[in-house]
Amino acid sequence: MTTDTQPTARLRTAPRDDAPSLMLAAICAVAVRNGINTIVVTYDGYGDEGQIHSVVLQGPADEYGTAPELPMPAMPCTSWSVPFRGDAFEVDTTFAQAIDDLGIEMLAQKHNGWEDGEGAFGELTIDITARKAVLEHSVRIIETECFTHEWEG
Repeated sequence: MTTDTQPTARLRTAPRDDAPSLMLAAICAVAVRNGINTIVVTYDGYGDEGQIHSVVLQGPADEYGTAPELPMPAMPCTSWSVPFRGDAFEVDTTFAQAIDDLGIEMLAQKHNGWEDGEGAFGELTIDITARKAVLEHSVRIIETECFTHEWEG
């Protein structure tokens, strides 16, 4: 039995750079079987901490363009895990954990350190039909303006 915190490792490995595409494919396969059209993941980080805040699953839109929110299915998912260093490896995990892992890995590869200092926030939108993920990332920046004044008397 697999839990959120202890995925079961398999023997297949892949280069870390390939992990987001492999993870996305695994998530899309489960989502299609559950009638999920879109997944929206929001995250926020600052002060050396960061986390996924929400995962919203949406079904097909109705004639008015409104997509219903769906519950998270309690389903197993064969996905990929990425250690701090090294290659990705295939794991048996849950669908919910696979989504979290994908979000964290995409952030690690494109915006490493997103949780440091003033941090960053954003949204990962996964279009299941197109099998495409778009990461919209915003970095918080504190600006400093320096002025020099000089007087002579």
